[in-house]
Amino acid sequence: MQFAWLGHAAVHLKTNRFDILLDPFLSGNPVAPNGYAETLEKLDFIVLTHGHSDHIGDTVALARRYDCTVIAMFELCQFLAAQGCERFEPMNLGGTVEVDGVRFTMVHALHSSAIIEDGGRPLTMGDPAGFVIKNGGRSIYHMGDTDIFSDMALIHRLHAPDTVFVPIGDRFTMGPETAAMAINEFFEPTYVVPVHWGTFPLLTGTPEVFAPMVQKGQVLLPKPGELVTI
Repeated sequence: MQFAWLGHAAVHLKTNRFDILLDPFLSGNPVAPNGYAETLEKLDFIVLTHGHSDHIGDTVALARRYDCTVIAMFELCQFLAAQGCERFEPMNLGGTVEVDGVRFTMVHALHSSAIIEDGGRPLTMGDPAGFVIKNGGRSIYHMGDTDIFSDMALIHRLHAPDTVFVPIGDRFTMGPETAAMAINEFFEPTYVVPVHWGTFPLLTGTPEVFAPMVQKGQVLLPKPGELVTI
């Protein structure tokens, strides 16, 4: 299995058969590799942790271009259907969807999830979430945007993720110290990848603070767009 971090919370996950994009915020993302979407030979799934614009990102354009399936909270799928997306697997917290041997399980996250309409009114996109993706004996956990919560212990007990993508940027998610505590207290991963940092000045958490505090697993710090085998 391989992955590429694309800046912010965007991750390209490649299994033996499928290409999966999580939270594909590419356009307008100053850290994303230029033209990355155009380098994709195919795209099978887009997975959205929640409905903020910096996570929905390029979903509509990518779904149309590649005729891929969007996996997300029910309300978020309804919103995207109105934007022209056609293929969905709507779900909710605790649910699992299996497609051609890939299992997508939606788990809790502590955050918010809304689109801000013209005039400043928030439009809810349902609840925020994280995702556990299982395929070929691997278990990949993308936390989404979240604070630490004690039920992360249950996520480990249920899914034993070997690779964890954890937000560290602070202000809108955990900061480095809390993110390291989440890994140390609740998981036994092989790999840990910090995300949701360095995109904008408001995100002050850094891997330089996070990595030395992590006591479980190997912290990977790839450059945006770098393909890593795990």
